[in-house]
Amino acid sequence: MTPVQTTMPRSEQAAAVPARPLLALHGVSIQYPDAGAPSVSDVNLAIAPGECVLLLGPSGCGKSTLGLACAGLIPSSVEAEVSGQIWRAGDLQAPGRVAIVFQDPETQFCMLRVDDEIAFGLENRCVPREDMPDRILASLAEAGLAVNPAVAHSTFSGGMKQKLAIAAALATDAQLLILDEPTANLDPASTRQVFDTIARLKAQGKTLLVIEHKFAALLPVADRVVMMDHTGRIRRVGTPEAVLEEAWPWMVAEGILPAWQVRPSAGPTALGTDSVPDVTARAAVAAEEVRTADRSQPVADAAPLVTVTGATLAYGTDTVWRDVSFALPRGSFTAIVGPNGAGKSSLLQALAGLQPLAAGQVELAGRPVGAWKPADRFRKLAYCFQNPEYQFVFERVGDELANRVVADDVPAEVLALLAEFGLDGTAQQSPYGLSQGQKRRLSVASMLRVDHDLYLLDEPTFGQDARTQEAIMDHLLRLQQAGKTLVMTTHDMELVRRYATHVAVLAEGRLLFWGHPSDLLKQPEVLRRAHLLDDAAAVIHEASASATPEGRASVGSASKELESASAVPRQRSTPAAALNPGLHLMTSVAAAVIAMFAHTLASAVAVCCLPLLLALAVGWIHPWRLAKRISAFVAFYVLYVWSFVAFSAVPPGAAHLRVLWWNLSWVGLHNGLVLAFRMLGVVGWGILLVSTADLTELLVSLCKNFHLSPMLSYGVLAGTRFAPMFRSEWRKLHQARVIRGREARTALRSVTYALPLFSQAVRMSERVATAMEARGFVGPAARRPDGRSYYRRVRVGAWDVCYTALAVLLSLVAVIWGNQVG
Repeated sequence: MTPVQTTMPRSEQAAAVPARPLLALHGVSIQYPDAGAPSVSDVNLAIAPGECVLLLGPSGCGKSTLGLACAGLIPSSVEAEVSGQIWRAGDLQAPGRVAIVFQDPETQFCMLRVDDEIAFGLENRCVPREDMPDRILASLAEAGLAVNPAVAHSTFSGGMKQKLAIAAALATDAQLLILDEPTANLDPASTRQVFDTIARLKAQGKTLLVIEHKFAALLPVADRVVMMDHTGRIRRVGTPEAVLEEAWPWMVAEGILPAWQVRPSAGPTALGTDSVPDVTARAAVAAEEVRTADRSQPVADAAPLVTVTGATLAYGTDTVWRDVSFALPRGSFTAIVGPNGAGKSSLLQALAGLQPLAAGQVELAGRPVGAWKPADRFRKLAYCFQNPEYQFVFERVGDELANRVVADDVPAEVLALLAEFGLDGTAQQSPYGLSQGQKRRLSVASMLRVDHDLYLLDEPTFGQDARTQEAIMDHLLRLQQAGKTLVMTTHDMELVRRYATHVAVLAEGRLLFWGHPSDLLKQPEVLRRAHLLDDAAAVIHEASASATPEGRASVGSASKELESASAVPRQRSTPAAALNPGLHLMTSVAAAVIAMFAHTLASAVAVCCLPLLLALAVGWIHPWRLAKRISAFVAFYVLYVWSFVAFSAVPPGAAHLRVLWWNLSWVGLHNGLVLAFRMLGVVGWGILLVSTADLTELLVSLCKNFHLSPMLSYGVLAGTRFAPMFRSEWRKLHQARVIRGREARTALRSVTYALPLFSQAVRMSERVATAMEARGFVGPAARRPDGRSYYRRVRVGAWDVCYTALAVLLSLVAVIWGNQVG
């Protein structure tokens, strides 16, 4: 089957139809439930083995939807109505043969540690365990993520998580790799690494479908460019030079190509007509004209609206940045830049009083930011979160933008704002059903709707096409020209050059630079240290070199550095931690069941002391730490014992004392203590297990050693990844509602937050399930324990057998002896 895009000129059909496609779509249309129109309409496209296809289009045109369909996730995982035909070659039909890197890095992980995350896809493909460590290290080096594989990724920045997602996709050696805006959250240097990785993969013969707004640097790598319009149809397909030569005016009109990159005096030749290197070289020249012009607008001696003095941020013993000091003049437009993970978002939150400092102070209009009442503070300032979903408090777009329920009577000013931000026709839709780019625009628009003195925006333009980015920035510029003060974090140095009056560079745990953009550009060493060097020009010159032996050697050396710095899965430091966690769980359950047969005070005390002694002897838990962990349960059972003492029925002839409505008795005290010690024994076994067993190894052991369904065990593990996020989600939801002036009273807060948190949990679960399926977690790999390989080595050994026998025997002795003595 070799479908043809019938709306294209015949001259382009040869470029659009490979002779032997790996993937082919014919007349494909995709419409989501309750959507008024298809997201993708009548698409005809074929991709050949070894081809790199660059998919372009305005924000919200259906690019991600088309990528999901190519990956086989629509309609199997994502509900949608699909018409037309999608054909895949035999090599592409097996699970895991198509890898996809999603736009949102937060919801594509299902494991807790870096190495486990990468190994998950390898396990689904039954890669031998002995091959996994090398492939994990190689993929991390390929993605440019220099971290210890044994660390947890929960604290990674958004850019680091995106690199991890790319590493996980590279490790599986899939036949088709789909990258959905892989650089949306990356700093310039990391963007360059990703583009270099794409060039290297292309040179190695990989088949690639790349969706990207920052596409200029990828033109030398792409074999073909596919351009979609805002209706979800393919408008142009062809070689990069042919498409750009014929379609550049339309690309500017659709917002695919920034207008400032085109020199009107040169017409279409501003993007080149001869060859791809000429295309990008001329685009770089046009961009350089913008770079060299000093577009900053210094604010002359304006009084500061915000003053930061000696600010230090730390999480526990880890310092993010220290001794940061600067002042934001009124009417200034400040950009906060720096590498991924430098703490830019945290600094923005500190300016808003949302993030407590370890030292130093932030003053807003001459008063400490913490001294402001929240209602007054957020009348003074507006804050836009990096994750747009954090600040959504309504279930419809129109309500969200109006900040109240408006039903079908959407105010004119809301409709005007929707039109300005490219959200026409979405007023009745759920904000959670929008594309990532649309969600971003809605969150920004909702923060700009009301007048404030200070606007703090975390990555307001990520995931936007040129037109919507320009719309957002023009709105911000009008606010600044009206005397408002703006601060934004960004990775886009072009925006810094064109709009900012001041720039703060965070890197290496401190403020590397504070001043005007023009002065920053004169300090290349600061730019290099902060990962701010321009990505495009370097990749243009190094794209071909990346596939050379020297280029590959650099990756090899990075892999060796990682290997030397990385540990194998954690060393077991205590005898209890060396146990097979699955058998440890079974032993704890058996001992807890035996403890239920303790009927005397002596046996109850014995079964309570046994797990606590084992926690000290084989778990090596510090006594004070053990006491703290069990203290909450002791407090609960003290109250429980009191209820027995005061309210138990007393046998005839037994001594008791009636005081008011209480009937105090020794019988009640005895029965209460027996039950309390017995239950504390059960708690003790649980504390020993939780304190010493690795959760991932526990669930892998249940799957591998005890034949639990992988779908259940890995599903539970994916769910537990979100447990630590619950507190963060609650805090973000609280902050968003305070900022929006929609906070409920303390007594009603749990009820008010329950539905949004539940809805968020359902959405994240659906996305994680989709991501797991995309990595081959289907068929035998998901249903049968023997249908997959395992990265974690969990075996049952002699120590496991001895411990189980000893624990069960001692529990039996404690119960039998205690019952006889009692």
